[in-house]
Amino acid sequence: MPTPLPVPSDAPLFLHLAGSLAFVAVAGRGIGWALDAWVRRAPGAAPPAEPEPADRSGEAPAEAPPHTKSD
Repeated sequence: MPTPLPVPSDAPLFLHLAGSLAFVAVAGRGIGWALDAWVRRAPGAAPPAEPEPADRSGEAPAEAPPHTKSD
């Protein structure tokens, strides 16, 4: 296998790094656009995953579960 010629500077390294960062930036922007479009297509009146708890502002706070009580 032939030996590579010595490189007098770090220019190839920096060019590779710049290209990699540009690729990641473009890919991230594309993923962001795709997620934004996907969220915008979601139905606006989707039912909640869990029912919302009733308003209990007038009641006393519940006791702590047995495993969290300190002795």
